[in-house]
Amino acid sequence: MKRFFIIFGLLSVSLFLTNCSQNDDDIPVGTTGLFGTWELDFYIQNGQLVEEIPCDEKVTYVFLKNSNYTKTTYAGDGSTKCVVAVILNGTWKNTGDNEYELTPNGSDVNETLTIVFQDQFTKFTLLRSANYTEVYTKQ
Repeated sequence: MKRFFIIFGLLSVSLFLTNCSQNDDDIPVGTTGLFGTWELDFYIQNGQLVEEIPCDEKVTYVFLKNSNYTKTTYAGDGSTKCVVAVILNGTWKNTGDNEYELTPNGSDVNETLTIVFQDQFTKFTLLRSANYTEVYTKQ
């Protein structure tokens, strides 16, 4: 009976240590919803809803688990003839309280985004100013 408890105890400890390993490289739990491709769906400016985004205002973010990101902006006529204008690559970091710091490669200037997730991590809002909020949808 003593052997049973010793073996059971050793198995329990080994399972506990295995399950508590750092598999996610210290990624905060709320951050995992950020991974993926996000497109600007609509924005609200001065209380007005804008759903048809003109090409020169379209934005796509791709956030990777390895803390890299890509921000793509577009140009073109209207909202249908869009071409890629600028692709910006860099690293991102969750600084807590829904804030994410983006640092473009080769730059010392950071951009801090306050991201609030909605609809089970399928949308997020970015409050750019008191009069301008962007809403992104996960692709």
